[in-house]
Amino acid sequence: MDMTTLTLVVIAANVLGASMAVPQARKLLRTRRTDGVSVTWAAISATVNAWWGIYGIGVNDFGIVPVSVVSVASYLVITVGVVRFSPVTARQSLPPALAAVAAVSTVPVIALLLGGWVTAGITLGALYGVQLFPAVVAVYRTIDVSGVSLATWAIAFAEAALWGVYGFAGADIGLLTLAGTGMVMSSLVLARL
Repeated sequence: MDMTTLTLVVIAANVLGASMAVPQARKLLRTRRTDGVSVTWAAISATVNAWWGIYGIGVNDFGIVPVSVVSVASYLVITVGVVRFSPVTARQSLPPALAAVAAVSTVPVIALLLGGWVTAGITLGALYGVQLFPAVVAVYRTIDVSGVSLATWAIAFAEAALWGVYGFAGADIGLLTLAGTGMVMSSLVLARL
Protein backbone atom coordinates (compact mmCIF):
# COMPACT_ATOMS: atom_id res chain seq x y z
CA MET A 1 0.00 0.00 0.00
CA ASP A 2 1.47 3.36 -0.96
CA MET A 3 1.99 6.10 1.63
CA THR A 4 -0.74 8.36 0.24
CA THR A 5 -3.37 5.63 0.55
CA LEU A 6 -2.12 4.66 4.00
CA THR A 7 -2.25 8.29 5.11
CA LEU A 8 -5.84 8.55 3.86
CA VAL A 9 -6.76 5.34 5.71
CA VAL A 10 -5.35 6.59 9.03
CA ILE A 11 -7.02 9.99 8.57
CA ALA A 12 -10.36 8.31 7.85
CA ALA A 13 -9.91 5.98 10.85
CA ASN A 14 -9.18 9.00 13.06
CA VAL A 15 -12.17 10.95 11.78
CA LEU A 16 -14.52 7.98 12.22
CA GLY A 17 -13.03 7.03 15.58
CA ALA A 18 -13.21 10.57 16.88
CA SER A 19 -16.80 10.90 15.68
CA MET A 20 -17.97 7.44 16.83
CA ALA A 21 -19.17 8.52 20.26
CA VAL A 22 -20.52 11.89 19.11
CA PRO A 23 -23.94 10.65 17.88
CA GLN A 24 -24.46 8.80 21.17
CA ALA A 25 -23.38 11.81 23.22
CA ARG A 26 -25.64 14.13 21.19
CA LYS A 27 -28.61 11.78 21.45
CA LEU A 28 -28.09 11.39 25.19
CA LEU A 29 -27.81 15.12 25.80
CA ARG A 30 -30.73 15.92 23.47
CA THR A 31 -33.20 13.28 24.68
CA ARG A 32 -31.83 12.54 28.16
CA ARG A 33 -32.79 8.92 27.42
CA THR A 34 -30.38 6.32 28.73
CA ASP A 35 -32.36 3.21 27.71
CA GLY A 36 -29.91 0.63 26.42
CA VAL A 37 -26.83 2.80 27.09
CA SER A 38 -24.24 1.32 29.45
CA VAL A 39 -22.31 3.58 31.82
CA THR A 40 -19.73 0.80 32.14
CA TRP A 41 -19.25 0.80 28.34
CA ALA A 42 -18.69 4.57 28.32
CA ALA A 43 -16.28 4.54 31.27
CA ILE A 44 -14.26 1.61 29.91
CA SER A 45 -14.21 3.28 26.49
CA ALA A 46 -12.61 6.40 27.95
CA THR A 47 -10.00 4.24 29.67
CA VAL A 48 -9.17 2.04 26.67
CA ASN A 49 -8.90 5.08 24.41
CA ALA A 50 -6.50 6.72 26.85
CA TRP A 51 -4.36 3.58 26.65
CA TRP A 52 -4.41 3.64 22.84
CA GLY A 53 -2.96 7.15 23.03
CA ILE A 54 -0.20 5.89 25.32
CA TYR A 55 0.39 2.96 22.97
CA GLY A 56 0.63 5.26 19.94
CA ILE A 57 3.27 7.34 21.68
CA GLY A 58 5.08 4.22 22.93
CA VAL A 59 5.41 2.68 19.46
CA ASN A 60 6.02 6.04 17.75
CA ASP A 61 2.80 5.78 15.73
CA PHE A 62 1.33 9.22 16.29
CA GLY A 63 -1.46 8.47 13.81
CA ILE A 64 -3.27 6.72 16.67
CA VAL A 65 -3.06 9.60 19.17
CA PRO A 66 -5.58 12.19 17.86
CA VAL A 67 -8.53 9.79 17.90
CA SER A 68 -7.60 8.72 21.42
CA VAL A 69 -7.66 12.24 22.81
CA VAL A 70 -11.01 13.16 21.23
CA SER A 71 -12.56 9.80 22.14
CA VAL A 72 -11.61 10.07 25.81
CA ALA A 73 -13.44 13.40 26.01
CA SER A 74 -16.53 12.08 24.18
CA TYR A 75 -16.82 8.98 26.33
CA LEU A 76 -16.46 11.03 29.50
CA VAL A 77 -19.41 13.16 28.33
CA ILE A 78 -21.46 9.99 27.81
CA THR A 79 -20.40 8.61 31.21
CA VAL A 80 -21.45 11.79 33.01
CA GLY A 81 -24.68 11.98 30.98
CA VAL A 82 -25.72 8.41 31.77
CA VAL A 83 -25.00 8.90 35.47
CA ARG A 84 -26.88 12.20 35.50
CA PHE A 85 -29.92 11.23 33.41
CA SER A 86 -30.35 7.57 34.31
CA PRO A 87 -33.29 6.61 36.50
CA VAL A 88 -30.81 4.35 38.30
CA THR A 89 -28.92 6.47 40.78
CA ALA A 90 -25.23 7.15 40.32
CA ARG A 91 -24.66 5.36 43.61
CA GLN A 92 -25.87 2.14 41.92
CA SER A 93 -24.40 2.50 38.45
CA LEU A 94 -21.04 4.10 39.06
CA PRO A 95 -19.29 1.62 41.41
CA PRO A 96 -19.40 -1.30 38.92
CA ALA A 97 -18.21 1.05 36.17
CA LEU A 98 -15.32 2.30 38.30
CA ALA A 99 -14.34 -1.27 39.23
CA ALA A 100 -14.27 -2.17 35.53
CA VAL A 101 -12.16 0.92 34.79
CA ALA A 102 -9.68 -0.09 37.50
CA ALA A 103 -9.35 -3.58 36.03
CA VAL A 104 -9.08 -2.34 32.45
CA SER A 105 -6.46 0.22 33.49
CA THR A 106 -4.28 -2.44 35.10
CA VAL A 107 -4.26 -5.10 32.37
CA PRO A 108 -2.24 -3.10 29.78
CA VAL A 109 0.34 -2.21 32.43
CA ILE A 110 0.87 -5.89 33.18
CA ALA A 111 1.03 -6.74 29.47
CA LEU A 112 3.54 -3.95 28.85
CA LEU A 113 5.76 -5.01 31.74
CA LEU A 114 5.67 -8.70 30.80
CA GLY A 115 5.90 -8.53 27.03
CA GLY A 116 6.60 -5.02 25.81
CA TRP A 117 4.62 -2.88 23.38
CA VAL A 118 3.61 -5.73 21.05
CA THR A 119 1.95 -7.59 23.90
CA ALA A 120 0.40 -4.37 25.17
CA GLY A 121 -1.01 -3.71 21.68
CA ILE A 122 -2.54 -7.18 21.42
CA THR A 123 -3.98 -6.73 24.90
CA LEU A 124 -5.48 -3.36 23.93
CA GLY A 125 -6.98 -4.92 20.81
CA ALA A 126 -8.62 -7.59 22.96
CA LEU A 127 -9.72 -4.94 25.45
CA TYR A 128 -11.63 -3.26 22.63
CA GLY A 129 -13.92 -6.28 22.77
CA VAL A 130 -14.13 -5.87 26.55
CA GLN A 131 -14.83 -2.16 25.99
CA LEU A 132 -17.76 -2.89 23.71
CA PHE A 133 -19.10 -5.92 25.62
CA PRO A 134 -21.17 -3.92 28.18
CA ALA A 135 -22.88 -2.10 25.30
CA VAL A 136 -23.70 -5.41 23.62
CA VAL A 137 -25.10 -6.79 26.89
CA ALA A 138 -27.11 -3.61 27.55
CA VAL A 139 -28.65 -3.55 24.09
CA TYR A 140 -29.71 -7.21 24.34
CA ARG A 141 -30.98 -6.93 27.92
CA THR A 142 -33.39 -4.09 27.29
CA ILE A 143 -36.65 -4.16 25.40
CA ASP A 144 -36.43 -0.47 24.53
CA VAL A 145 -33.28 0.43 22.61
CA SER A 146 -34.45 3.96 21.79
CA GLY A 147 -31.53 5.48 23.69
CA VAL A 148 -28.94 3.75 21.49
CA SER A 149 -27.54 5.54 18.44
CA LEU A 150 -27.45 3.43 15.26
CA ALA A 151 -24.93 5.87 13.77
CA THR A 152 -22.46 5.23 16.59
CA TRP A 153 -22.42 1.52 15.86
CA ALA A 154 -22.24 1.87 12.08
CA ILE A 155 -19.26 4.18 12.59
CA ALA A 156 -17.73 1.68 15.06
CA PHE A 157 -17.84 -1.05 12.43
CA ALA A 158 -16.32 1.13 9.70
CA GLU A 159 -13.65 2.49 12.05
CA ALA A 160 -12.62 -1.03 13.12
CA ALA A 161 -12.31 -2.09 9.48
CA LEU A 162 -10.09 0.92 8.69
CA TRP A 163 -7.84 0.26 11.68
CA GLY A 164 -7.55 -3.29 10.35
CA VAL A 165 -6.32 -2.01 7.00
CA TYR A 166 -3.88 0.36 8.73
CA GLY A 167 -2.73 -2.39 11.11
CA PHE A 168 -2.22 -4.83 8.24
CA ALA A 169 -0.12 -2.31 6.31
CA GLY A 170 2.00 -1.61 9.38
CA ALA A 171 2.09 -5.24 10.60
CA ASP A 172 0.60 -4.04 13.91
CA ILE A 173 -0.99 -7.07 15.55
CA GLY A 174 -2.61 -4.89 18.20
CA LEU A 175 -4.54 -2.89 15.59
CA LEU A 176 -5.48 -6.10 13.77
CA THR A 177 -6.84 -7.47 17.05
CA LEU A 178 -8.78 -4.24 17.57
CA ALA A 179 -10.24 -4.57 14.07
CA GLY A 180 -11.44 -8.11 14.64
CA THR A 181 -12.99 -7.49 18.04
CA GLY A 182 -14.49 -4.17 16.96
CA MET A 183 -16.15 -5.57 13.86
CA VAL A 184 -17.63 -8.53 15.75
CA MET A 185 -18.96 -6.51 18.68
CA SER A 186 -20.37 -3.65 16.61
CA SER A 187 -22.04 -6.21 14.33
CA LEU A 188 -23.78 -7.68 17.36
CA VAL A 189 -25.16 -4.27 18.36
CA LEU A 190 -26.17 -3.47 14.77
CA ALA A 191 -27.97 -6.81 14.50
CA ARG A 192 -30.01 -5.97 17.62
CA LEU A 193 -30.85 -2.45 16.43
